[in-house]
Amino acid sequence: TAGLCACVNPDTSLLVSSERFTGKTYENMFDVGINHDIVFSCVDSMNIRKLIFNSVKDDAALFVDGRMSAETLRVLVCEPQDDMYYATTLFADSEAHVGACTAKSTIYTASIAAGFMLNQFARWLRKLPLDRDVLLNLLSMELTANEVQLV
Repeated sequence: TAGLCACVNPDTSLLVSSERFTGKTYENMFDVGINHDIVFSCVDSMNIRKLIFNSVKDDAALFVDGRMSAETLRVLVCEPQDDMYYATTLFADSEAHVGACTAKSTIYTASIAAGFMLNQFARWLRKLPLDRDVLLNLLSMELTANEVQLV
């Protein structure tokens, strides 16, 4: 993914790490305190998602979180310093829905979620209103979105 991003824009600054995220990972990887990092959370654990958010919330300019279960996806977006809503969407792994996960039936859901996440990032770059919480059920074709004006 980093290689593809560099092909699209060679001036893009990306830091790639293949290590397990811990509380110190963010501090070790970034110059924290500058408030310019864009964070895309694409993990499958609520506990890790919470750890990432709590690690970056004071410094990240934008936080985008993609979640999915089979053919349902959710994308949440916030400017962490100014938004208390995102924290209310976090819960323990033990409370998460456990569903079957097979690449043949869910890979397209992940691709759609990625598209929604990038759409919110593109809107943020243009200073357009963002959809704070988007939920799409592909089986029923139900879409809900809560807009919020981020500055």
